[in-house]
Amino acid sequence: MKIRGKIAVWFWIIYLGGTAGMLYELFFSRDSLAALLVGFVIFQVVFLPILIRNYVRVEKDVLTVCFGFGKDSVSIEEILEVYSTHDPIASSAASLDRIVIRSRRKEMMCAVQEKERLFGELKRINPKIRFR
Repeated sequence: MKIRGKIAVWFWIIYLGGTAGMLYELFFSRDSLAALLVGFVIFQVVFLPILIRNYVRVEKDVLTVCFGFGKDSVSIEEILEVYSTHDPIASSAASLDRIVIRSRRKEMMCAVQEKERLFGELKRINPKIRFR
């Protein structure tokens, strides 16, 4: 099962505003064309993978979080607790409406569009998971 990641309005505003601002400068300001072009390419290389590759996959007994260039997995049998948070610490999420997945060895954060669907699937595979 694949669940799409959640992308908040503020993230879209940053991306679209940055892209529009750089395109405007590229077309109407010829002062530093090379620097603007390099900046535009770097901006797209950072943001586009986050917008395109942002999902959680549940396969058999493994939960995989894919976000941009990053990918992290955990065995569902090792998951101890799953809960919602709005913690603004750095994580693999383009939204502040996040989910914390805590296992014996690690802790992961992500943001998904269908939280209840993910919780239900995890509970079905491992009924010992504590949800709060």
